[in-house]
Amino acid sequence: MSHGSLTARRPPVGQGLEPYRTALPYTYAFGHFTALEALRHRPADVRAVLVHGGLEPRWRLELESAAGTAGVPCEQDDAGVTRLRRNAQVGCLAVVRKATDTVRPERDHAVLVAASQAGNVGSALRSLAAFGIDDVVLVSPKVDAWSPHVLRASVGMRFAMRCQVVASPAAYLAAHPDHRVYSFSAYGDAELASVEFGSPFALWFGPEWPGAGAPDEPPPGTSVRIASRPHVESLNLAVAVSLAAYAAGRGKGAVGGEER
Repeated sequence: MSHGSLTARRPPVGQGLEPYRTALPYTYAFGHFTALEALRHRPADVRAVLVHGGLEPRWRLELESAAGTAGVPCEQDDAGVTRLRRNAQVGCLAVVRKATDTVRPERDHAVLVAASQAGNVGSALRSLAAFGIDDVVLVSPKVDAWSPHVLRASVGMRFAMRCQVVASPAAYLAAHPDHRVYSFSAYGDAELASVEFGSPFALWFGPEWPGAGAPDEPPPGTSVRIASRPHVESLNLAVAVSLAAYAAGRGKGAVGGEER
């Protein structure tokens, strides 16, 4: 007598997953583009891809192909996606192990001190990746660099980058004494257009808000301002990082070049 019909089916992957919280060892890449970047840049860390039946067929096929190439299971789990997502428009997600990143000491860096807005951090990461800076240091951050909000705001570019967390500005400066520091401030001495960036450098951005709980005094090095109209008090982190990274990358020939 065959007992094949009595074999228990494996429960859906999503059934055992918790809603995101910082303490979890994994995170979620919500959305088609973000999940694809996880599969492209960190395939060994992707545990599974879950899709909802409402996902557009061409996007599902693209995800299934990328997951197959990476050797990652891709399954339809409407209940799992619905339970874990925070936006009804999200039709898929990748479950990704959180890795502990370390910046490469010979590369150019961006240093974000006490960054507190997940959307700004994610947008800044995307711009840094676009303009040739793949190594980012988060000094006493107020935001979780692996949060789904950061991942989605970066449109998955977080997976292409090394983001290291350090406790203090002094810890970074002691670890990388050979990096030329260019700190950005509305009251910087040198205007961005006049600065010549010498590698290896660190583009340094202080707290987004005064009194954010971290030192906001600029470190030793070149103090840089981004010229703007006087009635505009300051630029937000994402915009300032974008302009600085473009200027620094353009001077080094990184803009328009290959991925580093």
